[in-house]
Amino acid sequence: MNNSRSTVKKGTNNLPIQTGDLEEYIQILYDHQKSCEKAGKYLEADQAKKRLGELKKDLDQKNKIEVKDRHINEKQEIENAHFEEFNQFNEFWDQKMSEFDQEAQRVKEQVLQRHDEELKQFTDELENSIPVKPKDSAELLSLRKTEESLAKQENYQEAHITQQRILSMERDEYERWSQSRSCKIKNLIIQLKQKQNTELNALQQRIISGQEEQRKIRSQELEKLLQKYQNVRKELSSQQNQEITRLDKTMKNQSIMQQSRMNSSKMQGSIMKKGDEENYYIK
Repeated sequence: MNNSRSTVKKGTNNLPIQTGDLEEYIQILYDHQKSCEKAGKYLEADQAKKRLGELKKDLDQKNKIEVKDRHINEKQEIENAHFEEFNQFNEFWDQKMSEFDQEAQRVKEQVLQRHDEELKQFTDELENSIPVKPKDSAELLSLRKTEESLAKQENYQEAHITQQRILSMERDEYERWSQSRSCKIKNLIIQLKQKQNTELNALQQRIISGQEEQRKIRSQELEKLLQKYQNVRKELSSQQNQEITRLDKTMKNQSIMQQSRMNSSKMQGSIMKKGDEENYYIK
């Protein structure tokens, strides 16, 4: 026994006064118990033993509380780490999907602008390439020759009638040509727009497919993240349960060892008492 323990102050119950760490005091009290046992101070040893039992219960409870608090902190750390990782995951994918949507919108706007320019250029080309006035028909050319011939013959009445027929025919042919021309331009523009719509729909479908693919990958990655979290929680729970089991087993073994020492002390005390009685009678 070292000097620090040999000079420990005693209280009114002849037990060392508790100072400092509980585990250190338990050791001091145990040393005191064994010292009293060797000195034959059994009542004082019994006091120390009872006090040791109380303190060990307190120590066991303290250890259990500390382990429980540490386990709670470990679980909370995992929760916090998962929450942070989950937020980072969402921030990453929100930004990634937002950038994809922005790029898709930019490409779509470029295509629409190009379509507008193509349509304008195509319309201008049609207007310039298709004559506004129709080519004179053979009948109209024949009437003009007739008009010219009648005028030379000074047959002005017939020339006037022919002239009116020519004007009427020109109006009719112009109207028919204008309608045909407008219809042709309209149909060609419709064909171009249909082609443009096909291109735009294909682009939109690629955008939708890209968005769906991103959502699919995000869902798969989220599933992996959640599974990882569940695995970590399960592993931690297993480790903590094993630690609690070991702690309970250690406490139980210590209790058994203490009881064994108590029984041994009682037997030694009985033997010593019996020996004293025999010596008394021998004397």
